[in-house]
Amino acid sequence: MISQPAHGLLERLLGQQTLSELLAIFARTAARIVRIHSLCLEGTNHHSLIQCLPQDQLSLHSQQFPLRDGQGICLGQLHYQLVQAPNQQQIDELQACHRQFELALPLYLRLANLEQQVRLDHLTGLGNRAYFDEALGRAVEQHSRDPHGLVLVLLDLDRFKQVNDTWGHPVGDLVLSRFAQLLQQCIRATDQAFRIGGDEFALLLQPADAEAWRPVWLRLQQMLNSHQELASFEVGCSLGAAHWLPGMNVYTLYETADNHLYSRKKAGDVG
Repeated sequence: MISQPAHGLLERLLGQQTLSELLAIFARTAARIVRIHSLCLEGTNHHSLIQCLPQDQLSLHSQQFPLRDGQGICLGQLHYQLVQAPNQQQIDELQACHRQFELALPLYLRLANLEQQVRLDHLTGLGNRAYFDEALGRAVEQHSRDPHGLVLVLLDLDRFKQVNDTWGHPVGDLVLSRFAQLLQQCIRATDQAFRIGGDEFALLLQPADAEAWRPVWLRLQQMLNSHQELASFEVGCSLGAAHWLPGMNVYTLYETADNHLYSRKKAGDVG
């Protein structure tokens, strides 16, 4: 017999549009059974389903439940931090919910993976131009309502055409891939990196003050100079940046960053 919290859960889960919605429905159901301080789905990707503010002197009880699909393949693990230790009835009710969750989760993980692949540049693994346009529009809209600092950075590689002409496109692809790796190492978890076409890249830094691009630029220059492959091809890059100000839309923010890039290239500014 299916326990009361798990009753009809599979139908509700399968009625969701996205993985995030699926996780939210499951988290609300689990929270009806036990008092949850935090709940995470750990696996290939980490998903935080519930996260309460830390409380002093709070003694939490940790509980882990592995999840497997119908073929016994591991889907991940649910990690609970509970305010009170669960009794056997609560554990049984959670397990009943988990069995329903295991039936729906593989489909939504595959859909999320496909959606992610559509958003990524196949060569570098960074966000592609379509994802950049979407992310930039969303960031500007969010900052129009609740500004907390947004900087758009545009970059392009110097002497990249020379690399392609001299060494061929396979080497050019290697250069793009290595440069993308450096970009990811230069930014924080809250920032985003994109390849927006050819040898052109973009960063969204948030939250960020107007000069947040400078330490990124310095780190990138140091990495380029010390990177054996990129240094051997004498690859450099140019950068322009713009800090979002009230009244700016996507076009004006991009145009400001592009003008800054052009002016720095014209002046030969590498600092």
